[in-house]
Amino acid sequence: MAERFVLDTSAWLAVDEKEPGADEVEAILAKAWLGEAELHACFVTLAELEYIRTRECDAEQAGELLEFARSQPGIWHHSDDALCSAAAKLKAAHTISFADSFIAALTLRLDATLIHKDPEMESLGAMIKQRMLPPKARQD
Repeated sequence: MAERFVLDTSAWLAVDEKEPGADEVEAILAKAWLGEAELHACFVTLAELEYIRTRECDAEQAGELLEFARSQPGIWHHSDDALCSAAAKLKAAHTISFADSFIAALTLRLDATLIHKDPEMESLGAMIKQRMLPPKARQD
């Protein structure tokens, strides 16, 4: 069985912005294209990508990033009652954002490995399989 990955918003941004860790995400995307890995992402990532890129750049660049993400060989998962409940339980028990609670709940549901740059996710410890990418370089 192919390894399953959930890409957090920060993983998509790492590729788009050529940040540290982009090569690791690109390797996962390449494996997904070859059918050697399963790629998954959560609906909240679409919203985060759009608002972050729109705020930082403009709506046109946000659209280009969304087009890139949607063109990859993966499944975009939308919410249902069970995912909402799982996300609520994670949010209540851990110091994570609302969006991250859905991404973590999806990762648990799929028994996947979460690829991210979010230090908050580390609070989930061994509860989910995760791989933290190198942090974004500081701009002084």
